[in-house]
Amino acid sequence: MINMSTVNSIRQQRRDGFSISDIVKMNGVSRDTVYKYLAQDDFSPRPPARRSAPSKLDPYKPVIRQ
Repeated sequence: MINMSTVNSIRQQRRDGFSISDIVKMNGVSRDTVYKYLAQDDFSPRPPARRSAPSKLDPYKPVIRQ
């Protein structure tokens, strides 16, 4: 992963009319990386996915229901 200043540089260079190959050479990143960060709109981190764990009472629920 690259830092945000490089991402901003890539996006600014593209707005300034530089070609993808020029941006790759100037920033020292791969072509796929340039395309990735040009296509990405939201850079906020995603919250971790919540895993649902079984309840500790699950083995005892039949007994409790009786």
